[in-house]
Amino acid sequence: MENYEQELNIELAHYNEILRVIHQQLEDTEKDNSQSREALRETNRDMWENASHSADDFDGAVQLSQFYQPLANNTLAIESSAKKIQLLERLLRSAYFARIDFCSEAKEQYEKVYIGRGTLFNDQEKKIAIYDWRSPIASLFYRFETGNAYYDAPSGRIAGDIGLKRQYEIKKGVLEYFFDADVQIADEFLRKMLSGNTSSKMKTIVETIQKDQDIAIRDVTHDLLMVQGIAGSGKTSIALHRVAYLKYQGLSSRLKSSDIIILSPNTLFEQYISDVLPELGEDEVRSVVFDDLVTGSLPDKIAFQSRYSQTEMLISYASPAGKALQKQSMAFKMSRAFGRILNRYADSLPTSHIVFPDIEYDGKTVFTGQYLKDRLLKMNGNMSLTVKLSHLRKHIFDEIHEMRKDRMPKLLRQAREDPEHPFDWEEYARELSIEESTLLAQKVDAFIKLDSVSLYKKLINTAGLLRSLSAEIELPDNIEEILSYSQKQLADSTLQNEDALAAAYLQLLIGTNDGAKDSYRQIKQVVIDEAQDYYSLHFEILKRLFPNARYTILGDINQTIEKQETMSLYEGITEIIQPNSSCLMVMNKSFRCTKEILSFSMQFLDNGTLFESFNRNGDIPQVIEAGSLDLLDEKIIAEAVYSKSQGYGSIGIICKDAQEAESLYSRLKAKIPLHLVHSGENLNTVGVFIIPITMSKGLEFDSVLIYGVDKRHYNSVDDKKLLYIASTRALHRLNLFYAGEKSSFI
Repeated sequence: MENYEQELNIELAHYNEILRVIHQQLEDTEKDNSQSREALRETNRDMWENASHSADDFDGAVQLSQFYQPLANNTLAIESSAKKIQLLERLLRSAYFARIDFCSEAKEQYEKVYIGRGTLFNDQEKKIAIYDWRSPIASLFYRFETGNAYYDAPSGRIAGDIGLKRQYEIKKGVLEYFFDADVQIADEFLRKMLSGNTSSKMKTIVETIQKDQDIAIRDVTHDLLMVQGIAGSGKTSIALHRVAYLKYQGLSSRLKSSDIIILSPNTLFEQYISDVLPELGEDEVRSVVFDDLVTGSLPDKIAFQSRYSQTEMLISYASPAGKALQKQSMAFKMSRAFGRILNRYADSLPTSHIVFPDIEYDGKTVFTGQYLKDRLLKMNGNMSLTVKLSHLRKHIFDEIHEMRKDRMPKLLRQAREDPEHPFDWEEYARELSIEESTLLAQKVDAFIKLDSVSLYKKLINTAGLLRSLSAEIELPDNIEEILSYSQKQLADSTLQNEDALAAAYLQLLIGTNDGAKDSYRQIKQVVIDEAQDYYSLHFEILKRLFPNARYTILGDINQTIEKQETMSLYEGITEIIQPNSSCLMVMNKSFRCTKEILSFSMQFLDNGTLFESFNRNGDIPQVIEAGSLDLLDEKIIAEAVYSKSQGYGSIGIICKDAQEAESLYSRLKAKIPLHLVHSGENLNTVGVFIIPITMSKGLEFDSVLIYGVDKRHYNSVDDKKLLYIASTRALHRLNLFYAGEKSSFI
């Protein structure tokens, strides 16, 4: 760049002016915050000293009410100034990262647009000094090079010309350098960022968002946005930056944190992504694993197998025949076909599976079972079955309540005639009444309060019931074997994950009494990561739990665990969600791995899988043989020590399953400092650690050592996908180790 020193002086002068504005605003805001806090304390003191605190004092209550508005105003002012202080402190560390000089067709001069992680308004000059990266005009930086460009503003499309595109490196409040960004130089900047070590938490990518990523982040047109991307293409980063954008975008359409929910593949991954939104200046959004949704949809205190345990069980299954049957059972129970059977079962409950007894009281038949059944069937069809039954229960006890007036005198006479109660007959009569009411309530609740787990077990255990509900639905050829196998599983006190999923769906179909489903009605955006590991029934549940939500769904059909997927996955999701509009974006460029690691990893995928590597070079992965288990351990230790000596901060030894990870850890822990990663624990991927493949999904490590890539461990089609997942966790260095016969997939 010509005259760099001259330009640098100009940029430094501008940067120092920006720092002056930030410091001044920070000083003013801290002063306002302090005054608001003092005003709040004064209001609280006045309220305590001058108003009555008696709940029975009407005049005192009126007197208290005059303090409510000042309290609310001061509290709001404190919260607002606290957020502004956080933004200004963040801008002090790194005020902006880019500048574009843009001249719209309606103007004659170029405007210098500085872009950062938040908006800074210069009050003296009455203009925006720094534009938030999510603002409409900032999209110019992500989508265009110099020359003709446009952006979509609330008032419409604005076209013009970009005369300059510049990027800055500002760290800890110091402007270190800048460069004018053409494609080649921008790639060098990104390559430099990618060449550094990873951290224990995912970082933001606002400085390096690519054009197609920006399109996905800013999409507000589609109710269902799906992203299919190869490992390292930035899917999760897109999702989190999209959440930040949706919380920023539009005064009327802006979302609150409580409007959004993120479904993570596991609790470790939840921790890994937890810093991104705060780094972007946004409150954290609720993140859950699917098991949390299942728990909330099942009756209380139902124990079931976690998805993690289910996956680990499949990976480590000793018997090929047993594993095949388990997978067939899972695939059927979580299929759309089984979902249709559950729908029919739920619909048939009032007519065929609920026994309505005659209700008797005071020696009379108050309601016949047929009357109760008919009344239920005539109720509003928009109400859930649970709500209808609760209305029916109220109807029964309203009538019983009226009859109690005539019943009590009879119970009193009965008590007087009982020789065992000559003096306490009134109390005895009340006891008789309570006993009658309790027995009656138990009789009514026996058919009113439905238990989805018991109903589900009835569906599986009752001979011929499932077949009777499956007309025109294709069942597996070995359905009887699956049912027999399932009956044995259901005899256990802990439900298998697929059975818990089916029972939860059945509960949603019949409705809940505790409002579990209704508690999610306010959710407006659902973000789902690792969607390739979900089955149809997962999405059926999501559709019913979040009826008013739009969806952002991310997946990679090449990263399935113990199942095979194709691009039809996304067609199936669309058919279930049934959005007004949907979009599928495919991203085949990986930014995580070096070119050599990605090329090596692609051998585990079917031929024809399109991929593109961001041009970053490194060492070629090595496949290392050991003559024995002891030698294998020694080679693993040697590689871990070497990786650490090369400055890699995160060194992951990836094992096929949790059992193997624990065994390896027990052998190595006395020889080198290392950590075993367990499900549900606090994340810390700095140093040397051992982790099973299932837990490693979505994470990334500087150096990866894949343990035990022999033919015994990796021999099935599903195992190839595991090798792909494990290999693509590596950023800079990848080596594979085995003893015995090497897997034929390598």
